[in-house]
Amino acid sequence: MFQLIQRGQTYADQSGWPVVIHSTTSQIVRYWRQGRINTASIDRFNQNFEHLDHHEAAQIRAELETSEHIKSLRAMRAA
Repeated sequence: MFQLIQRGQTYADQSGWPVVIHSTTSQIVRYWRQGRINTASIDRFNQNFEHLDHHEAAQIRAELETSEHIKSLRAMRAA
């Protein structure tokens, strides 16, 4: 299926992390992942990334926040 890749859209990478499109050209895609801009070729991006709607992206972000909160609580308990 053909789909335009546009700035601001949310995708999931192979690890399941949400990424936000920063910019695109005819050959590369630049995207935000964990506060950094990364680059992928169009072919690699089409193979390894999955488009997310707003609800899916929000759910993934909530799960990641919960996971990070649990990690910080465990670290505080161990200290």
